[in-house]
Order: sequence, then structure tokens, then C-alpha cells
Amino acid sequence: MQTKINWFEIPSADFSRAVGFYEAIFDTKLKVEQFGEFPMGIFTAQDGDGVGCVVHGEHFVPNENGPILYLDATSGIDTVLARIEAAGGRILMEKMELPRNLGYIAHFMDTEGNRLALHAEA
Repeated sequence: MQTKINWFEIPSADFSRAVGFYEAIFDTKLKVEQFGEFPMGIFTAQDGDGVGCVVHGEHFVPNENGPILYLDATSGIDTVLARIEAAGGRILMEKMELPRNLGYIAHFMDTEGNRLALHAEA
């Protein structure tokens, strides 16, 4: 059986700061909603469906050693990488070309201490 990511949650220590970081690096607006006691800044697909979020709560602890999520850098990996440090993050692995024309990847640390990654075809 094949699978794909159908939802992700990025933990935050400071919810507003984390939402601001992702809005800045992807030049977008997250949809902020409250689910019970948990605030969520929701990333949406072009069709408006939620695909994942920044979340804040007692059991959501930022961490650089957990699974690495590759976020789509549709506008171009160089464009997104150029925004990371200005938004308060840190580049951990510069842009690297993948074999077999699979595109490019890079790793970064967000403002909350999470290690994440980018993928783009160019």
C-alpha cells in the first residue's frame, strides 16, 4: 500500500510568532482557528482544503530530532530560503539537488526549534 501525508501539525512554543514565521517565509496567510483548547494556524491547498497546521498546546513540544516534514516550496526553493533568516529561522542544510530530476531540498529550523525541510522542483 502506498500512502501520502494527509495532515501535519507543527508544534509551537509561541503560537503568534510561529504563525508569523510561516506566513513570512511562504508569503501567505494562515487560517487561524481554535479547536477546543488548541489554536491552529492552518495551511490550505489551492482548493481551500486544510493540509496541516501550526498548533499550540501542552502536548505539542517543538523538537529538532523528530520526523522531518518536507513542505512544498512552490514559489521556488531559493525564494523561500531567502526569507527564512529574516523571519527568525535558521538554514540548517543549504539547497541540494536530488538525483534523477527529483528537484531540490533544504533543511531549516523554524522560530520554535523544529527542524523542517523544503522541496521544490526548481
